[in-house]
Amino acid sequence: MIATTYIYRTDLPTMTLVVNNGKLIALDWFTQKTKQLLCNLNAQATFFDLDALKNKQTDNLDTSVLLKTVTQLDEYFKGIRTDFDIELDISQGSAFQQMVWRELLKIPYGRTISYAKLAQNIGKPTAFRAVANANGQNPISLIIPCHRVIASDGSLGGYTGGVNIKQILLDLESFSH
Repeated sequence: MIATTYIYRTDLPTMTLVVNNGKLIALDWFTQKTKQLLCNLNAQATFFDLDALKNKQTDNLDTSVLLKTVTQLDEYFKGIRTDFDIELDISQGSAFQQMVWRELLKIPYGRTISYAKLAQNIGKPTAFRAVANANGQNPISLIIPCHRVIASDGSLGGYTGGVNIKQILLDLESFSH
C-alpha cells in the first residue's frame, strides 16, 4: 500500500496526515504511534510539497482529500471551522475502539465530557479505563476530537500530543465558541 503523507506545520508541534484510498487514516502529532500505524498498514509513505500541489489541478483522490483536510485544518486553527467534513477510515481499530471513536465525533465543538460519561454514552459505564485507552489510540486526533475528553474531576487527563497541546486546543475552541 502507498499512503499519501503530508507533514502539517503550525505554531504547535508537527502533525502528520496520512490518506489512502480517498480517506484520511491518520492525523496525529508526529509520534511513535503514527510511525507504528504506517508500519502496521505496511504502508510506504510518499511526502510531497503541498504548496506546489495547491497550484496544480489533480484528479488524484488521495491528494484531493489531503488538500481538503489541510484547508479545513487551517480554518480550524483560525477559529472559523467547528466541524470537519472529511472521509475517515477508522477500520484499523478494534470494534470497541471504533465505537469509542464514533462517539467522540458526537462531542460538540467547544464542549468537553468525562471519560466516565463517554463510557456511559457507549453503554459500558464501568469501562471508563478502556474508553480512556481507546481514546489514546485514536489515529485521527483533532478531527476525531479526543482532546475534548477530560477526567471526571475536571483535570485534563492525558493527550497524545501532550497536555499542553490539549489545553491549547480547548482554549482555541472556547475562545472561538
